[in-house]
Amino acid sequence: MTPVGMFVVLSLAAGSPVGSGGFVYERESDADVLQHAERAFTDGTKHRDDAATARPQFGNAARGYDELWRRGVRNPALALARANAHRLAGDLPAAIAAFHDGLAVARYDRALRVGLEAARSAVSYPLTGDLARQCRPPTPATIGTRMSPLEASLAAWAFWLVACVGVVRYAMTRGPGWLVVAGAALNALMVLGGLWAYDWRQALADPRLLLVVTDDATLRRGNGPTYPPRLEPNLPKGVEAREVARRGGWVQVELAGGTVGWLPETAVQ
Repeated sequence: MTPVGMFVVLSLAAGSPVGSGGFVYERESDADVLQHAERAFTDGTKHRDDAATARPQFGNAARGYDELWRRGVRNPALALARANAHRLAGDLPAAIAAFHDGLAVARYDRALRVGLEAARSAVSYPLTGDLARQCRPPTPATIGTRMSPLEASLAAWAFWLVACVGVVRYAMTRGPGWLVVAGAALNALMVLGGLWAYDWRQALADPRLLLVVTDDATLRRGNGPTYPPRLEPNLPKGVEAREVARRGGWVQVELAGGTVGWLPETAVQ
């Protein structure tokens, strides 16, 4: 093992923030970073009954996965490992953000969808009142969240093939039933295309940056601590919002329910 690799392993074992500044990981290959991250995750799993020991290891694993993501290594498997590592390290907002990063790459991935909903269930949303309605994001139910592009392509080709077979068989037999089969397949193909077109427009409808509240914070009517609260009580950490504007160290956000207010930039990621 190289001195750099040995330093990374020792640092991971000690719980130091290796890679937080990128000065070590920049000299490590993607495979080495992944190996160290997976080793830290495994070590954390071995001590899951001891949070004081396990969480630093999961945090080290999360930093390794973050570094790979920063380098452009982006796929559903890495996104899931990254998000789970953050959550097991006790950083719920980072886990929710990581799930969203993964879904931006693979909106159809079932494991990421389930993981995001599980992470959301850990957010201390108010049970009743206006804040509860404003904070809790809806669960999307579009075709793009349930079917991968490959699955959609295979389904489209299948419908087209059935339609072609129906037309050919009608030309050979003059049986009207084959026209019904061909028409049904073409209708299914058009419905599938229409659903994907609608889903694509929905995905592009709101390009604003997604932010996650990192600590309980007061949503205010203006960009300063002297402005009155927009909602009470405070927003719990893990709440998701869309960025509207930034000014003077504050960020204006829109909650899932449509309420707009201001938060300190230090309170979101």
